[in-house]
Amino acid sequence: WTWGYGWLSGGDDYQINPTGFMDFAGSGIVHMCGGVGALVGAVSVGPRSGRFDSVEPFDPHSLPLLVLGTFILWFGWYGF
Repeated sequence: WTWGYGWLSGGDDYQINPTGFMDFAGSGIVHMCGGVGALVGAVSVGPRSGRFDSVEPFDPHSLPLLVLGTFILWFGWYGF
């Protein structure tokens, strides 16, 4: 759709607009494919059985692992 003269690439042959869809290094397509894949996976797996049956709060199992995961995500977000 944008790579290889797709319908969003623009130009005279494609009448979306003269410039076309500007995608820096393919990030739009990469994130769109990842998001659609994650959505399909989440819908096909569904919710965990018994997760929403009780009304008691859901406590984290390991606070150090929660903090470690937060720092790993933070480092990946800002470091990359």
